[in-house]
Amino acid sequence: MSVSKYFLLFLVGFTFSLGYSQSKLEEETNNLRDILKVFFVPVETNTAFLKNEKSKINLGRHLFYEERLSVNSKIACYSCHDLNNCGTNGSYYLKQKAEGDFFRDVPTLYNVATLPVFNADGGIRSLKEKLYDSFFNRYEMNLEDENLLVKQLQSVKKYSKLFESAFPNEDEAISFNNVIEALEFFIKGLSTPAPIDRFIKGDNTALSKEQIEGGHVFNDKNCYSCHTGSNVGGQMIQKLGIEREWPNQKDLGYYRVKRLSEYKMFFRVAPLRNVEKTAPYFHDGLSSRLWQAVKLMGKHERGLDITTTEALKISEFLKTLTGEIPLEYIKKPNKLLN
Repeated sequence: MSVSKYFLLFLVGFTFSLGYSQSKLEEETNNLRDILKVFFVPVETNTAFLKNEKSKINLGRHLFYEERLSVNSKIACYSCHDLNNCGTNGSYYLKQKAEGDFFRDVPTLYNVATLPVFNADGGIRSLKEKLYDSFFNRYEMNLEDENLLVKQLQSVKKYSKLFESAFPNEDEAISFNNVIEALEFFIKGLSTPAPIDRFIKGDNTALSKEQIEGGHVFNDKNCYSCHTGSNVGGQMIQKLGIEREWPNQKDLGYYRVKRLSEYKMFFRVAPLRNVEKTAPYFHDGLSSRLWQAVKLMGKHERGLDITTTEALKISEFLKTLTGEIPLEYIKKPNKLLN
């Protein structure tokens, strides 16, 4: 047989193999989409909301960066929630004199408006309630009297104009409730649509071959049993250490809220959007690498010894949850002066 015939047979075989490979990838891609649709909800930027509530959002943006909202006029929301850093800045130190000291990781503020549970322990059940708590929490804004905050804002003439624009039908536009509402509206606009959203809507080019493979491993390990919804988590509280005891037993989670022994070591299931960019991981910041965090979850929650290769594949899939930061929306305004 001539060289040309050998080459022709090789070319035919290679083409057939390539076609089979592409067909197999397309099948795995479509299968993954069908799997994800059951427990995953895409995120979209609500352009109508951003347009219709522009005045409240603008006020909320100013308040988010306003240090005069704290008791010592040194701390603002952005002090812990750096919006240029996916809404977090690492861990903060939370001191409980009666029960020992422990760390809690600062959670992201992106895509959180629809979550049903807040705080690492899941003890708060709405964004509005969370904002109230943050103002009076001695480890956050440490506010003692909401009237002092109102007087502080009333002393800045430019704030009067912003509040009147945002709440035109109220006799006293500057109020503590309106501060909360404006911040709530600004945070509602903090969304980061990601490749996974395009994929769910039908774009087969949104995810790489490796990410498709990682998505199937994510499914095979039943990670979706807790990580559901638009944030791929944040929907429930769950015991940390179902199969094997969690190493850090200082922070007992939801037990601190309910004081019932059956809730010891219950925590909110972490939302996974932008998880690639929000290390360290877990309420106590135990892991600083995503693949290690995956292995820890497998061990302590599922009783599985997930291999490093499998953990890296799942990590590739989780990267599809990394969205684009809305730089113009989060741009820090100039501090308001009289």
